[in-house]
Amino acid sequence: MASKGNFSTQTFLNIVKEAIRGGVTTVQLREKELSAKEFYDLALSLKRLCDEKKIPLIINDRLDIALAIDAYGVHLGQDDLPLKEARKILSKKKIIGLSTKTKEQIDEAYKNGAYYVGCGAIYKSHTKDSSVIGLDSFKNLCKHIKNEKYKLKTVAIGGINEDKIKDFKDIQTDALAFSSAIMQSKNPYKTCIKIKKELQTFIKTPIN
Repeated sequence: MASKGNFSTQTFLNIVKEAIRGGVTTVQLREKELSAKEFYDLALSLKRLCDEKKIPLIINDRLDIALAIDAYGVHLGQDDLPLKEARKILSKKKIIGLSTKTKEQIDEAYKNGAYYVGCGAIYKSHTKDSSVIGLDSFKNLCKHIKNEKYKLKTVAIGGINEDKIKDFKDIQTDALAFSSAIMQSKNPYKTCIKIKKELQTFIKTPIN
């Protein structure tokens, strides 16, 4: 998950570029403070970079921005436009992810056409204002998806850094989401290389 924060646009894009060079497979743009115009301008610049590098770009919350820049997909929260309605608007070629914390929310996500579910927060996070569900709950949610034979990919979100990757080795998840661990790194490229090396020991397929 990428957020511009206090960075200049160019610095932000450079960080993402280095993260992609280091092995990031999907970028999600998450901006809570920008105006619609600012969000659009930033998303458009990031889309150009992701297209150049052949990396999928997912827009957080804002279906209108995702449509405007022809993003790869959109990620919705429980308080955003209902997934069922978003699917009516968004091309079937685009993916929709949904933030979830419970089995019931996952059941709804599958029923209404989600491609993946982001589960968390796993740990307390400085960038994601969300209650913590913890590793055990996340493990149970992953088991629920497998037991129900849902064709849903899972992404662990919230407070994950390179030191916590080992916590997920016995959990059947498809991906881990990183935000501050990369965006605040002094060397995003090296950080992503390290993360990728750790992930390859137990995660074989990226969410895209």
